[in-house]
Formats: sequence, C-alpha cells, structure tokens
Amino acid sequence: MILKEESQFNQEILGDTTGRHVVFKHSPRCGISSFALKSFERSDYFKSSNDSLWLLNVLESRDLSLEISKNMNIRHESPQILVFSEGKVIHYASHSDIDADLIQELS
Repeated sequence: MILKEESQFNQEILGDTTGRHVVFKHSPRCGISSFALKSFERSDYFKSSNDSLWLLNVLESRDLSLEISKNMNIRHESPQILVFSEGKVIHYASHSDIDADLIQELS
C-alpha cells in the first residue's frame, strides 16, 4: 500500500492495536534505496507476510517522512524500514541493515 498522508498514518498505523505495519521509506532517485527495495520485495517475508506493508516515497511525501521520524524519535534516512506494533516502533533499520528475515522473526 502507498502511504502519503499523515491522517492515513495516524489512523491506519498508529491507530491499529491488533496488527503489525511495516513502512519502507524509499527514494526512487537513490540507487541504494532502489536496490534495498527490490531485495525486500524478493524476500519470502514480503511474499507471504500477513503484516500490512506500506511504501513511503520520501520525495513525494517528504514532510510526512520527516514528521514520522520526528514523532518516533528516529533519524530520518532512506532507505529505511520501520516496524510498528500497537502504534509503537518495535524495530527500525536503514540501508544495508534492512533484513526481511529479521523482520519475519519479530513475529
């Protein structure tokens, strides 16, 4: 799913008390970000996950990306992955530290 609006983030991700949400912050202008996203999309976790998977284009939704980083007290980076459960970040990673297998193990 595409994440574009702060209201969407607040309602769908922070407001959900039952499921997990994974937000992939991506810059289409960055080769490293494109490589990380493709690698993530090829993972078994991505193909079979019951988690809600979100893509946040940091170029199109920069204000939202910065706001999320500020509110979650996490440095803004791209590529970056944030895992939310019960409205809180339970895991985050950026660049080469993005590991779909690790995210799957968090279940």
